[in-house]
Formats: sequence, structure tokens, C-alpha cells
Amino acid sequence: MQNMNVSKEQRNKGRRDFLLLVAVFFLPIIIVLVLYYNLDKWEIGGGRNHGDLIQPPRQLQDVVLTDIQGEQFRFSGLRDKWLMIHFGEAECDKECKDELYLMRQIRLAQGGDRQRIVRVHITTNGAPKESLRNVLPEHPELRVVYGDESALQQVVNQFEHDIGSGAALQSMYLVDPRGFLMMSYPQGYDPKGAIRDLERLLKFARSG
Repeated sequence: MQNMNVSKEQRNKGRRDFLLLVAVFFLPIIIVLVLYYNLDKWEIGGGRNHGDLIQPPRQLQDVVLTDIQGEQFRFSGLRDKWLMIHFGEAECDKECKDELYLMRQIRLAQGGDRQRIVRVHITTNGAPKESLRNVLPEHPELRVVYGDESALQQVVNQFEHDIGSGAALQSMYLVDPRGFLMMSYPQGYDPKGAIRDLERLLKFARSG
């Protein structure tokens, strides 16, 4: 009888350990899914999200682009990182400089979590020109990529969506560490709002 009791206790302990393991494995996934579908309703940390939530989130498909060093670039090569993505001209005018500056400052504002974020500038009309190359020393770790007309159109098709701003391509996008496009920001967005959005995402979705 004693041996049977011990065996039953062992089975119960094994069952509890298994359920705990399942909970630890699936909890991060559940949290991310809840964030996806409720971020537009919740007030996490004292405020609503300031970007526009893309519903349902889109998983980016790989398209082979080229980085400024001439190496191949794929979105999947940056999995496990949060991405801030901007589309712009191969020439970098004042508007371009302002956009790159905002992305840099939004990332820096995340403090120690900034290493979880990669900024990507995708040129819409060919290889980066001298004016864009000249500003790169001000933006360490910025990834600048481009592609031929066919490849670029495949990328643009994955990002375009009309949120009533009159522009199909938005000013900035956030992509999560699993490669899902989840938020966008229109021209003239509030950078302080984007900082708060990223703070909440980095806090509540610890992956990446």
C-alpha cells in the first residue's frame, strides 16, 4: 500500500511538472497574441498605443535585397530583433534626415533595450546616393538596403496599407522579432508616442 501511495505521489508530481513546463513554454506566445489583438483597446502603462495597429498582423516574406556593403539582405536575417523600418529616396534631403534622426532618437530612448532594436532604411529608387551615404556616420548600426524594381515592389506590397492618411506607404513601421508587421506611423507622427509604444512592447513581449 505504501509503495502504491508513493507511486501515486510521484505521478502527481510528474503531472504538475509537465503542466508547469507547458505553461512556461506557451505563456510568451499567449502574451504576444493578446497584445496583437488588444493593443488598440488596452491602456498599458497609462496610455493607448500611438501607432496604427495592423490587423491581422502580416508575417513578412523574404525578398532578396542588397545592403550598402553589397551583401544580400533578408528580413529573416534579423529574426529575434524588433525592426523599425522606413522607406525613402536614394537621395537624402531634409525630410529624409529628419526621419532618420527621429528613428535614431526613438531607439536611443529605449536605454538598455535599444540593442533589441534594428533600424532599416529601404530606398525606393535604387542604390543609395552620395547625399545618403554622407549622413550614415551620424546613424551607426542603421541598415540601408535597396533592390531592383521587381524585388522592391514585392517588399512594398507587404507594407502598403491605407489608414486614411492619403499615403499607402507610411512613415515608419514596427516589426516584431518573429517577423510580423504589427504597427505603422503616418507622416508627421508623434515621436514621443512611438517611444511609449516601443517601451510597452519591449516590456510586455520579452522575446527579441
